Amino acid sequence: MSQPRTYPSAPVDLPLRLDVEPTPVAGCAGCAELAALRGRARAGGDMATVTDCNVLIRRHAEGHR
Repeated sequence: MSQPRTYPSAPVDLPLRLDVEPTPVAGCAGCAELAALRGRARAGGDMATVTDCNVLIRRHAEGHR
């Protein structure tokens, strides 16, 4: 007997892009504050906060478009 397949198709492999960070919009105080927080978090080794700041910068920057 063969093993039952527990998923409908092959799993999707999504790359983890840690090398690409969002760029804050020049002249925006909100972007600048998030970028500064990200820098302090990185200096302190708090990569969870760095990731959170990247998400927040991306979401915030969408409003600039």
